Amino acid sequence: MSDVIDFHRPHTIAVLVDGVADGTIVSRLVRDVRRVFHHIVGGWQVSVRASGRGCWRLELSGVSGRHVWMFAASTAALSALVVEKLQAFVRDSALAFPRLAAGV
Repeated sequence: MSDVIDFHRPHTIAVLVDGVADGTIVSRLVRDVRRVFHHIVGGWQVSVRASGRGCWRLELSGVSGRHVWMFAASTAALSALVVEKLQAFVRDSALAFPRLAAGV
């Protein structure tokens, strides 16, 4: 008998957005976050919440723990800044653990 490893696909990444009334911006944010994680396995959750006027709290939870960023942005620029922060996290994680990234 063998075990089956459940590799979560991007469509299962939970993306929670609070404090954005515009459905188009929310849809774009969800789509863009899932694009960042299209090649990453594991269970991940991304939460974006308004934390004050023009301020946001981004939280990434997954196999590496919980990571939090606080930043200021307009609602229109929110998706781009969230993607920038998540891409930097993925890139920095890959550089910190090159043997894991190479599959060795």
